[in-house]
Amino acid sequence: MRFSDGRNGYSSPMKNRKVEIEEDRLHSRTTTENTMLKLKRHRSGLRKSIDIRMLLGGLLIVASFISAYVISQSTSRMVTVWSADVDLAPGEVIEESDISVARVALVDKAEYYLDGGRSIVGTHVIRQVKASELIPAFAVAENPPTILKKVPISLNLLRIPDGITSGVVVDVYGVSRNAYAVAGQENEKAKSKLFLSDVVVDSINREATKLGGDIGLTLLVPPEEVARFIASIAEYDFILVRNT
Repeated sequence: MRFSDGRNGYSSPMKNRKVEIEEDRLHSRTTTENTMLKLKRHRSGLRKSIDIRMLLGGLLIVASFISAYVISQSTSRMVTVWSADVDLAPGEVIEESDISVARVALVDKAEYYLDGGRSIVGTHVIRQVKASELIPAFAVAENPPTILKKVPISLNLLRIPDGITSGVVVDVYGVSRNAYAVAGQENEKAKSKLFLSDVVVDSINREATKLGGDIGLTLLVPPEEVARFIASIAEYDFILVRNT
């Protein structure tokens, strides 16, 4: 059997096999290179993803440290002071239910307010303090400047302004029960008269109004005004005027 070297139209089976092997080898090499290239690209993408995650994680850690520092700095500037839970009027003795501790930021003004670590229960109010207001140091004193007397009175509901509660400062006016009007003449008894100015409502009892009665109030009255005020109760109808 003769084998052609390829010049006469025939090809050697051995040579064809070698060509096929070479082509397979080249294809395998190409496939391997493509696979390695894809793997490198995947690893590169994965490495970039990991780098981005690490960067974000680092930024979060830095941000948390900054936040903690800011919070610690702001916390170090916080102080505890006393705050009024109800209206406090001059002459009142502070009770535990009247006040509470508040934590606030007072950078340069802390000395103007009462330290929340020091009890002020039993001290006397010498300046009016509104509910939810921080209590200034000058608003209370260990001893009252004047010993006020508690004087009870009863008033019709229509003679008391809305919102009257314990601690409210009021003026007390009176109109004589014997007042009468004469046509064309001025009656001195018909004029209103100021009996008490800037007195404090110590307590108020609304239970009697449920039965149609008057409201009972207790006023803190200066000692020198007590006798004159009590003497006028039998002759005058009183009206409260709230100070705003």
